Amino acid sequence: MKPARGALEALIAGLRGQLVVTADWQALIALANHTLLTPALFDSLTQSDQSDRLPKEVHQYLRFIYECNRERNLRLRKQLHEAVVALNQCGIVPVLLKGAVPLFLSSGGRVPNRIMTDLDLAVEPDTLEVARACLINLGYAAVGFSGDGMGRPLDVGLLELRPIQRIDREPAKLASRCGVRARIPAPQSRALHWIMHDLVKEADYWRGRTDFRHLYDLALLAEEHEPDWAVLRASLPDRHTRNAFDTQLLALSHFFGAKVPEECVRRPLVRFQHWRRVFPLYHPFLGIPLRLVGNSLWALWRVLHGDGLALRNPFAMGRRAASILLDGDLGSKV
Repeated sequence: MKPARGALEALIAGLRGQLVVTADWQALIALANHTLLTPALFDSLTQSDQSDRLPKEVHQYLRFIYECNRERNLRLRKQLHEAVVALNQCGIVPVLLKGAVPLFLSSGGRVPNRIMTDLDLAVEPDTLEVARACLINLGYAAVGFSGDGMGRPLDVGLLELRPIQRIDREPAKLASRCGVRARIPAPQSRALHWIMHDLVKEADYWRGRTDFRHLYDLALLAEEHEPDWAVLRASLPDRHTRNAFDTQLLALSHFFGAKVPEECVRRPLVRFQHWRRVFPLYHPFLGIPLRLVGNSLWALWRVLHGDGLALRNPFAMGRRAASILLDGDLGSKV
């Protein structure tokens, strides 16, 4: 999706609790829906006492989506609780990732406003098969289109079960809710995971894309926990990941006003990469060549460093390359 500048600025303002009364509401809602931020938008405006100033139809729609997502997240929390109980009974204390963390830590009728499509859990590699067997006993089955995904017909989301990756600077801390035990990554580790997942693993740094839902998650985490960005940056293994890290920090500062170290974001390369991501958002048609260059470089890298798909199945490789070039895998990103 290529959002209009006014819709994007109104969405960011709304997420910061500021209502833009002159917004194009149809464009704003379309963008909020695409980026999976509609419940967060309504919640933010409600918390800042601005939701009553919304046009009646807009207020009703946003509240409806918010309430539907709340009911869905209550079901997801019950599903997560059941899965963690089963793993505990098998002697496994899983590490919770991404949206599963605030969901597990919530209580009563209050759940996060975040839209979630799955629940991410990690276990020690030598317990992975035991963990899968535990979930199979609950009725879960592998989902073919999702490598680590397991699902059940009546659930509202998948479980993503994967081995723990040793990238965290600090060990995950044990948390207990009603006797159910899980491990929670430290805030700095969660922040690093958000950034590396989007900018490096999903190549948003190369391709000039932005996942505003994750960027908003990062902004909330930074506001609550104030990560030591300089220490996190120093832990990264090479210049490429540090450049990607700095580029996301600049986006975090630009859109959500987060405090980040000046030395991380003032380098010309970082500012150019940030401009390369922002320009197509504000100028969709003029930004097409920038996106095409980034996507082409990434497609070439995938061909040269892929899993041999180009030799085994040239047709499938061609489809994948076309999807990359045309942003066919954009999902909820912009």
